[in-house]
Amino acid sequence: MTNEEKILSLLENQGKLLEKHSELLEKHSELLEKHSELLERQGDELRNINLTLENQVFPQLQALAEGQKTILETLAPKSRVEALEDEMAFMKSVIKALSQEVAELKKAQ
Repeated sequence: MTNEEKILSLLENQGKLLEKHSELLEKHSELLEKHSELLERQGDELRNINLTLENQVFPQLQALAEGQKTILETLAPKSRVEALEDEMAFMKSVIKALSQEVAELKKAQ
């Protein structure tokens, strides 16, 4: 094989490699376009999600927080509830004792 033939063979191989690289670049270009489109769609979806959060979810959470605050403000303190429970227990024992006395007085008549 002569030098010219070797050079022609190398050039031919280089040409084939360049064609393969060109095909790969085209595929990469197509993939980049698809990724670009996907990113754009995701950006749109993210904007929609943010709008939904701002316009619907956050106001509802705020309303819930305000409602909870109102409920907590209107609830009786635990100490007051405990005092009322103690008072009720005392009242029950007094009523029971008075009922027994009335029953005894009725028997005595």
